[in-house]
Amino acid sequence: MSKQSTILSLTAANSVRTINPEGVGKEMEENVWDVSISANGTMWAVTLDPLATEQEAGGGGVVKYKEPKGKKWITLESGGATKIDGGPSGSKAYIINNKGEVWQLEIKKEPKQLAGEGFAREISSGADGTVWVISNEPVHGGGLVQYLDGDHWIKVPGEIGGSKITGTPDGKALIVNVNGMIATVTKDGGFEQMTGDGFAKEVSVAPDGSIWIVSNEPSEDGGNKVSYQPAGGGAWQDVEGGAVILDAGFAL
Repeated sequence: MSKQSTILSLTAANSVRTINPEGVGKEMEENVWDVSISANGTMWAVTLDPLATEQEAGGGGVVKYKEPKGKKWITLESGGATKIDGGPSGSKAYIINNKGEVWQLEIKKEPKQLAGEGFAREISSGADGTVWVISNEPVHGGGLVQYLDGDHWIKVPGEIGGSKITGTPDGKALIVNVNGMIATVTKDGGFEQMTGDGFAKEVSVAPDGSIWIVSNEPSEDGGNKVSYQPAGGGAWQDVEGGAVILDAGFAL
């Protein structure tokens, strides 16, 4: 039996809840700035903790994680974050802090800096392990798309730009550009437009290949309306309930 993808969504009120083709679930966590779920089911969050020290929050939020069968959120040393995406194994996550630095976090290990100040604004670790960013280098469509190769960041040829990014299971990425268009991007500079302008604000690809978006259409419940395209393609289908951010992984 194939695993069932789980999509975490963040509402305009900073609450986390699951979302699936039938609609949204109950709120699971509050006071969250960003949320992610690894391909193994580990959940990650950047939380807004008013009691956190400056060292813990770093001008952003405190990083916490919850293992697939865990009941409690555990704080992870990070120095603070504004963006987070969980690696597929569940032991690592990748963050951007309020300085635009990129760091790799690993459970029970010290944080590792991957890029310096001002480097990135969005980050995604695909199910194949490729780490992608929307950098702060301006190009047509947004910030230049780059990916991590060992310890080096590689610029995708063609000056392809976006505002949001998600890694795919087959080593590609989907981007949303500043005009709300979704496109597929490859490491060698391949570019394939999927939608017209104004289609999406946010995108995430589940490990099963389904594509989830936050649209530009307002919802009365939690942000903007959510839609998905099943793995293999087909028509986009609307989901009851709204979100401002979403991220997809597997439920165990």
